[in-house]
Amino acid sequence: MTARQTIELRRSEIRQRLGAIAELDGDGRTDAIASEQTSLMVELRESEPRLQAAIAAEESDTRLKNPGDGEGAEHWALVGRASLGDIFAAVLEHRAAEGATRELQEHLGLGANQVPLDLLEHRAVTPAPADVRQNMAAIVPGVFPESVAAFLGIDMPRVGTGEAIYPVLTQNAEVKTPAENAAATETTGAFSADVLTPARLQASFFYSREDRARFVGMDSALRENLSMALADGLDKEVVAGTNGLLTGTNLANHAVAAETTFAIYKSQLLYGRVDGTYATGAGDIRLVLGAGTYAHAAGQYRATENNFSALDVLMQAAGGVRVSAHVPAVASNEQNALVRLGMRRDMVAPVWEGVTLIPDEITKAGNGQIVITAVLLYAVKVLRAGGSTTGNPTRLRAWVDGES
Repeated sequence: MTARQTIELRRSEIRQRLGAIAELDGDGRTDAIASEQTSLMVELRESEPRLQAAIAAEESDTRLKNPGDGEGAEHWALVGRASLGDIFAAVLEHRAAEGATRELQEHLGLGANQVPLDLLEHRAVTPAPADVRQNMAAIVPGVFPESVAAFLGIDMPRVGTGEAIYPVLTQNAEVKTPAENAAATETTGAFSADVLTPARLQASFFYSREDRARFVGMDSALRENLSMALADGLDKEVVAGTNGLLTGTNLANHAVAAETTFAIYKSQLLYGRVDGTYATGAGDIRLVLGAGTYAHAAGQYRATENNFSALDVLMQAAGGVRVSAHVPAVASNEQNALVRLGMRRDMVAPVWEGVTLIPDEITKAGNGQIVITAVLLYAVKVLRAGGSTTGNPTRLRAWVDGES
């Protein structure tokens, strides 16, 4: 049994037990049962990132172990021999990379200062620490929010040179029930096509030549940080960018005038969103909340004698609940939430192959500093609004934004 199957089996067992507990009447809900339910809900929540990691590892392992024949096998062989560090060093030294690294760039039609996306496996003045000795420990990387784009199943295909076009069938075939010998009318098919042009995600840092000479591993640490910054920037665009899920009229909005209660959390963010088409059950729904909403939901109870908050119910019944740092902050005691129905290709965030590294040794030459800029081309587009909606904006308690 694979790691993914083991986790999925355990999650199934947990859901089955939680379902049985939910059916117990008042006399059967002892303190021990309540404690067990809480523990199971925590375990179910904590298993979500492990399951995602297992799925990603399984897909990566399958892709590398079974690269196919011909061109596919050649590509992955090159990826295995190429080095991101070689490209970074070559860019700083104003030369082309060599060997398999250069061959991979040419294979993908990239320039000498462009990094193939397959090499970005890791996720700005940056001074060297004051005390750098020979036995220096591994560098602790910077911290970025976890991606919610992957959690929501947002497709991020790679694009070569040119615009990206995504056609969508907008008119389904209509099934008729004609009488005997009567004609059944045809359905006129309809398509829409979104043509996406690339926009830039750009990040820069600079550091001194002296630091680079004395600080082992500085180049690789900053390279990794740039990669993580670009990935986080793309995630922010998906959630709250101009074409993102929580911006403007990209999705339907549902205004509220009163504080969100236990019952409204259940209906508006979960059960009331099950439509039988995009979501056939509560487990098909995933929620992305802001930190304020998450905390508020944890304080909403059905009744004073009940031990389970609205957040506990959402985490137990939904397909997942995640807090994103990119959800706009609480304003006037309100904060939007995002409800994802199913995991179809309702949104795309394509990235164009190759992260471009631009070295600049002139701008800050007088200070002996080097500037490195990384540029990633991307686009974001909601193809079909039915698969997601902005949840009922959560009206929060006054204390959330500092009011008394």
